[in-house]
Amino acid sequence: MHLGVRAQESALKDVFAPGERLRMPPYQRSYSWGETEAVELLGDLREATDAQIPHFIGALVFVHGEESGVLEIVDGQQRLTTLTILLCVLRDLETDKERAATLHALVADEPRPILGEGANWRISLNYQDGAFFRDTIQRPGATLDLDADPGESESQARMRANAAAFHRELKDMTLEQRRALAEMTMRGCALVRVVVDNKDQGFKVFLVLNTRGKEPGAHDIIKTELFQRAKFSGAEASKYAERWAEHEAMLGGNAFDDLLRQIRTIFDRTTKGDIVAAFQKGALAKIDARKFLDEILPTYVRAYRQIETAQLEEGPSSEAIANSLHQMRALEQQNWRAPALHFLAERGAEDPSAPEFFRNLERLSYVIQLLVHDRDQRGRRFARVTEAVKNDRVLMAKNGPFAISRDEAKKVRERLIGRFATFGQRRAIALRLNAALAGGRTIPPESDATVEHVLPRTIPEDSHWLFTWPDAARRREQCDTIGNFVLLTTKVNQKADRLDYRAKKDIYFNGGGGEDFALTRDLKEQDAWTPEIVRRRTEMLANILADVWGL
Repeated sequence: MHLGVRAQESALKDVFAPGERLRMPPYQRSYSWGETEAVELLGDLREATDAQIPHFIGALVFVHGEESGVLEIVDGQQRLTTLTILLCVLRDLETDKERAATLHALVADEPRPILGEGANWRISLNYQDGAFFRDTIQRPGATLDLDADPGESESQARMRANAAAFHRELKDMTLEQRRALAEMTMRGCALVRVVVDNKDQGFKVFLVLNTRGKEPGAHDIIKTELFQRAKFSGAEASKYAERWAEHEAMLGGNAFDDLLRQIRTIFDRTTKGDIVAAFQKGALAKIDARKFLDEILPTYVRAYRQIETAQLEEGPSSEAIANSLHQMRALEQQNWRAPALHFLAERGAEDPSAPEFFRNLERLSYVIQLLVHDRDQRGRRFARVTEAVKNDRVLMAKNGPFAISRDEAKKVRERLIGRFATFGQRRAIALRLNAALAGGRTIPPESDATVEHVLPRTIPEDSHWLFTWPDAARRREQCDTIGNFVLLTTKVNQKADRLDYRAKKDIYFNGGGGEDFALTRDLKEQDAWTPEIVRRRTEMLANILADVWGL
């Protein structure tokens, strides 16, 4: 009985033999190995070289491609790509031309212009990364100039970073040590070469192999499931894979996983389990695979990019919406993203209700951050908003999902005059206050603005602060309240550190950029920094924020 699977013990030089053509199929993920995995592989090969024993790198699985003579890589792309990077670095560091040519023969067959043939690259990556990999890694001499092109995606940046890591590790080795390592890589890198007959088997083997070891991103498995459900031909799979790779490059792998998690929450929040299982059993049961890939996914990728960056097409409300997005992006809890994503994907930033929607969502997000600590309860509050996105009558109703009760408003006010114990809480509330103050502005969370405690959190024994604030309990109570916060750049913050008030103030306003922050500016007229001043300032700032939020 022929099982359609052939396995053979091989060395790397056999897999990369002249004439072999290996290609990444459409359903495969982009290159995802970081420096840690790459350097660990190099370390294993160096140990094997020193011990003069083969190093086994596991099974590599291939399926015959539609083009004659091409094998598509089902499992092993990360290892083969990384080993190719290593071979290219060894080639480019080799001083003997004949040895360098031997190494390059594992990377590509030389072009034969007389026969009209270009270089046959041993391994070809996907549409998104193939050209970059050829120009930056595979081409002879390319790894000697890695600064020339930093790449345009996470996968390209990883290739470049791993090549640089190999250079750092190999430059300290002698020429003979590098040659011994090259020999081990070519001839002592042992593996099992598995070839399966058809794409259906390839899909199944890919899923089986990638549920153990280094797990692929959720989007990799979901893509495979979508492509199977859509019953794509080879040509269709290639076309849709190009689009999928473009989405992944735009967002990055982790963000793409999060996008799919948000989509699952929007379309089906009842199905439990990890993102892959929940997406398959919940969302995909309700959405046609082709429709999802053609219509839904591109719209949600654009919307996700908007909530990630707060960059919107210019319009009458774009600045107000961007401000709300920036203010929510500063928060530690991220539940607001599902309703924000749903609104932008389904209605868009040009919708007349968009400014009010995002203003209300920002207020709700801060109220929930301040008051609600139970994860499930947070999820339920935001789920009500998500479910009402398409129905303004419900969405904007007095008792609708944005409503803040009188009791909640009272508790928020009490919370605002209390302590903010964590870095994330302090920074989010300080940035929000800066936007609420007269003459203030919204500062993106990725800016260099940091929270400075005017009264330092830790006071030296000989500090003047001990005379102004002799009561240790009061210092602990008021140090982390909003009345003691200002915003500064990291450099100025570090410079001010534990100095006394007058010295700090001098740093803030004499070249320190304190005037650039509304939350810092009012200290210019403040000659002292006492417990009573901090208490009054806390009350004043809490009132301003409560007023802005309509509490």
